[in-house]
Amino acid sequence: MIKFTDHAKEKILKELQKLGITKQVIMKILRNPDELLYDTSAYRFVALSWSHNVAVIYEKAADNLVVITVIYSSELKHVVQRRKRIGRWI
Repeated sequence: MIKFTDHAKEKILKELQKLGITKQVIMKILRNPDELLYDTSAYRFVALSWSHNVAVIYEKAADNLVVITVIYSSELKHVVQRRKRIGRWI
């Protein structure tokens, strides 16, 4: 089951829906990410969608995936490269 924190829900409603990023899109990204990384600083997983320019930050809790936040950036490749280079995302 996929759950969303209040923060993630609010970000989707206030910012991301305008860009076509809905809960349904995020659930599809989680089920079939273009790339899956791990955040060594926050100890969370990162599901990437290059076509949507989105990084979904989530945790695994029991049988659930809990979406913590969603990062949208038109420069997502640069953000990911930078975080990989410093060793934050592996």
